[in-house]
Amino acid sequence: MMNEILLMLQFFTVAPIHKELPYDQVRFTKTAVLLPILGGVIGLLEGGAALLLQMLFGPISSVLFILMMDAFLTKGIHLDGLADTCDGLFSRSDRKTMLEIMKDSRLGTFGALSLLFYLLLKAALLLEFDRVMILKLVLLLAVIGRSMMVFGAFRSVYARPHGFGGIYIGKISMLSLVISSGAALLYSQALLGSSAGISWFAVCFLIFLMKRFVEKRLGGITGDVLGAFMEVSQVLFLLVYMLIEKFGEYVL
Repeated sequence: MMNEILLMLQFFTVAPIHKELPYDQVRFTKTAVLLPILGGVIGLLEGGAALLLQMLFGPISSVLFILMMDAFLTKGIHLDGLADTCDGLFSRSDRKTMLEIMKDSRLGTFGALSLLFYLLLKAALLLEFDRVMILKLVLLLAVIGRSMMVFGAFRSVYARPHGFGGIYIGKISMLSLVISSGAALLYSQALLGSSAGISWFAVCFLIFLMKRFVEKRLGGITGDVLGAFMEVSQVLFLLVYMLIEKFGEYVL
């Protein structure tokens, strides 16, 4: 399992692991259950940096630096997935053309706009909270996002004949889903209380709707779409949690 963990760090982060590692697709698929743990490690790194940044800068600068660090630590691969997904889905093309557009390394108009509005919205939502709450959210969001990658890949169809996304998509076991989802849910409630648990379930439902929409357009999902799930779920969680905290007392 250690080789699989190192492979995850090598692929999903900028961790300097200069070692040739044996690759076994079947065994690597099982690492899906560890994705929230990987998110927890990234969250701890970003949380430590956020604490230092808040001592040096004001709220706006701190949040912007945190977003920059997140993109750097993860090599921007999930942001790239979000951009590629938006380029493809909003092109109003047929399925084959959309998949070709998503595979194209060039950034299109919809991809650029999606990144701009996503990062602006994420920063704005984080700034709705105080410093302590921002720290807790930074610790949590990476876990939420990766648990939604597992959720999105569960019982899905891979829209391409081959590719890295096929390692997870449609190959997540029920046990992996339960463990990864349970870990994310318990962690969110431990950090932020019952409102975070309700928000997590709400995000699951919204990501499910997003998955159904993508599947209808593409005939399945891709690795880029998983990256989009990871990023979008974080903004959805922030939005739902903020609304519950502000207006929950009038509804619950």
